[in-house]
Amino acid sequence: MSTGSLVAAAYASDQLDALETWTRQLTKIDVWRLLDATLTGGGVIRGDRIMRAVGESLQDLAIENMAYQFGAVAVDLYSGREVWIQSGSMLDAVRASSGLPGLFTPTLHEGRWLIDGGILNPVPVSLCRALGADYVIAVNLNRPMVKRRARSSRVETTDPPTADQQSPGESDEGTELFARWAGLLENFVSSIRTDRQPSEPGMIEVMYTTINIMQDQISRSRMLGDPPELVVAPDVSHFHMMDFHRAAEAIELGHAAVEKVASELPDGT
Repeated sequence: MSTGSLVAAAYASDQLDALETWTRQLTKIDVWRLLDATLTGGGVIRGDRIMRAVGESLQDLAIENMAYQFGAVAVDLYSGREVWIQSGSMLDAVRASSGLPGLFTPTLHEGRWLIDGGILNPVPVSLCRALGADYVIAVNLNRPMVKRRARSSRVETTDPPTADQQSPGESDEGTELFARWAGLLENFVSSIRTDRQPSEPGMIEVMYTTINIMQDQISRSRMLGDPPELVVAPDVSHFHMMDFHRAAEAIELGHAAVEKVASELPDGT
């Protein structure tokens, strides 16, 4: 799931409060229920369940009818070209920009197979300029994976919930859910565990780490060539891709990051 496009869509459609309410209510077992793993296609997770859950919390609007201008960045898998989605279904645009290679399956959008826009443009200052922005406030969530490894004592993972973490009546369901996914997702879960001695990295860890490093370097390069007026950079180095259940903590980190640069914000922001 592309955090940037989802949050931007919620803001541009005046539904940011609804998105916050939904994410703050998510538990670990909710996150596991959203993982629709697949043995076919271009990723290990389809992402359909996540998008259905998002659609139950946010109204899907035509981008042309949203309160503010909005665009999502994706990449054409076969041409390698950056694609800016500025019309049509808001949620379709979010999903099209969220196909992290190898993890989430690509999306067929208007005859093209699209993957995560962060592959070419992780912090899309250029799109904001094209939409008419005179003052761009960029949010940079990219962090080197080395920093994640160094914070093993602080990391919370998306391990399947134990019986004492489940709500009443969820124990049997949680056990069944874990049994169903354990084999397929064992590689992914073990790859994000950093509270033990490092072992040989698995396939998912290699893909995710490589993409993270690549996005960090591309972000630095592109922002040097087209710098935003202000960068907000919350320290999310101890978060992992599927830590949706930690929304409250992430939101507080975001508030703290904004406070650090508040004096640099233009009047009226």
